[in-house]
Amino acid sequence: MYHQEIMQSLMSERARALRAEAAAERDARLVRRAREYWAERAERFAARPAARRRRHHGAAPAR
Repeated sequence: MYHQEIMQSLMSERARALRAEAAAERDARLVRRAREYWAERAERFAARPAARRRRHHGAAPAR
């Protein structure tokens, strides 16, 4: 194998590894943002008081 072919092979492997690492970081970032979103959303809805239905005292009965 010539020097150029060896270097090209090494660069290809390194580029592949860097692409895989970047993809893993993007996935981790996406998962973290999704967890934060759902935690915040659950917190928002859990903090709400239960909706109370109004009782219409003295209203005409429904037919």
